[in-house]
Amino acid sequence: MSNPGINKATLRTLEVLSSCETRELPFGVSDLSRTDGITKNMAFRILQTLAEHGYLVRDSETQKYDLGPQILWLAREGLSEDFDIIKFSSPYLRQLHELTGESIFLSIIVGRNHLTIDGVEAHGVRVSHQPRGLLVPLHASPASRVLLAHLSDTQIEDYIAAASPLKRFTPTTITDPDKLRREVALVREQGFARGYGDHYQHGNYISFPVLDSTGRPHAAITIGGPPNRFTLERIEELLPSMLAVIREMNTHSQRFPAPGQIVFR
Repeated sequence: MSNPGINKATLRTLEVLSSCETRELPFGVSDLSRTDGITKNMAFRILQTLAEHGYLVRDSETQKYDLGPQILWLAREGLSEDFDIIKFSSPYLRQLHELTGESIFLSIIVGRNHLTIDGVEAHGVRVSHQPRGLLVPLHASPASRVLLAHLSDTQIEDYIAAASPLKRFTPTTITDPDKLRREVALVREQGFARGYGDHYQHGNYISFPVLDSTGRPHAAITIGGPPNRFTLERIEELLPSMLAVIREMNTHSQRFPAPGQIVFR
């Protein structure tokens, strides 16, 4: 006997949610309509509802949906130690904000992209930044590049193959695979990624990885500010102190496993 407290639309949404991790990703309205035998209008409403609540994210270019942060956190419930990256990172984000006075962003890998899921805003004049929920490809922006650099060489090659031709956002976006490989080597060597204005040009940025004990990335932390205040000279001056905070953070983040095998399609 059906539960009168749950309508058909809600039940359909829950069914789609429960099957998201076993579906071929990314998928769109037509894909969901075809596989689940529902109308495109209903499929659109279901996907929009799940995206609004963070269970899915939509690629603005392809209009297809991939797993969002809420599903990724639900998937971690089976671990022996529950690890909430937002809760874990919060005191370090605030420490970096107090140190620099600038905006701090926390990002994770979702599909072929990074997604900003938390942050602390600077007071007064601040950098404009992409809204939470927007997917940024892993070759564009320092947050993306610092995450990409801490994947395995095989995963990096898989990303390049899946994302090619690499999309250009600004004149400084790295779109040449060999140049991207050299950038990966540089990020690994220095332990951070500098902003080149390769995704958003109106600010100076620097990003650091949050890693597990095997060197896989949990997340990226990015500090950004207006170029007339967060100057390249100020970044260099603050770099030792910022690195000290990140090293302390990574000492504790290594106790928790990062998300498992990442597959690029």
